[in-house]
Amino acid sequence: MFRIRFIIFFFASLMVTSGVFAQDIHYTQYNLAPMTLNPSLTGKYEGTFRIGGLYRDQWRSVISNQFVTPSVYLDAPVFSFGKKHWIGVGAVLVNDKAGTVALTNTSIMGSLSVHFGLGSGNTVLSIGGQGGMVQKRVDKTNARFEDELAPGGGGQGTSADLNNIVDDNISYGDYNAGISLHSKLNKNMDFNIGFSVMHLSQPNYTTFTDQFAGTLNPDELDQPMRMVGHGQFNAGLSEKWTLSPTFLYQVIQGADEIMIQTMAGHHFNKEKDITLSFGAGYRLRDAASALLGFDYKGFKVGVAYDVNISDLSVASANRGGFELAASYIAKIRKPPVVKPVIFCPRF
Repeated sequence: MFRIRFIIFFFASLMVTSGVFAQDIHYTQYNLAPMTLNPSLTGKYEGTFRIGGLYRDQWRSVISNQFVTPSVYLDAPVFSFGKKHWIGVGAVLVNDKAGTVALTNTSIMGSLSVHFGLGSGNTVLSIGGQGGMVQKRVDKTNARFEDELAPGGGGQGTSADLNNIVDDNISYGDYNAGISLHSKLNKNMDFNIGFSVMHLSQPNYTTFTDQFAGTLNPDELDQPMRMVGHGQFNAGLSEKWTLSPTFLYQVIQGADEIMIQTMAGHHFNKEKDITLSFGAGYRLRDAASALLGFDYKGFKVGVAYDVNISDLSVASANRGGFELAASYIAKIRKPPVVKPVIFCPRF
């Protein structure tokens, strides 16, 4: 009887973290986290190397141990071949932590991409892959049992039963792949579109012990593949103004996410070294987003705030997630290929 009560309460404790399994990574500023969006974007820019990161804080108003998801990445175009083709390499680190038992996912992935310049060089087709390790941890010290919460409860068997059911540290390999296409339509317009598949090997990612997992459906213990489609259109309206609508669609095991955004950019000088961008987005059935960005030469900074409009808004008071993103593209040497005109659109 105790085992049944514990399992029910343990799943209730993890309920607030179930979004990690169903949604996987979902950044509002997905275009500022290129290597978690699509491996084919690795090294796809004009410059020597790029370094960046994104920090997301979500549900602080709802739970005491909110979702916190920082990530950092480094990539570079390292080798050119032919007249218009090159290879990019990179690495990305993502850490996600949430919930009463501090469920933590840490992934370290290496990326490799190949970029093919087509025609006159205004169109680039890119293919990329990622592979690495994921570590999942659970803090058992914060787990609470029903008999501990009840008056006079003694918490009998707490450590033994928890250790029989949950491993506090597991690791497994994970692999992703993607393809994308960038094309310049004319001197004022370009677009990009891409598709990626995450968790190709569908690894076993449960923190349950082998003893307990053996009593469950094996198919429910494997991480489902996440499929992502994304696109962006950039239009120069004048010498000082640009407009960039974007979309994101991703689905994982029947759960989907649809997001649309539009950013307007204002250039403050003729060289377009300083740009202020602002806009809004909408995540279907979940949140509306306010977006702000600032570009200065190779530096890019973005801020986003989600206003929750889902059924959870009663508890969240419409407060959702906050994001801060930044990146820097260094240009130490002249690129070995013909200068691209579409790889680094304004925010």
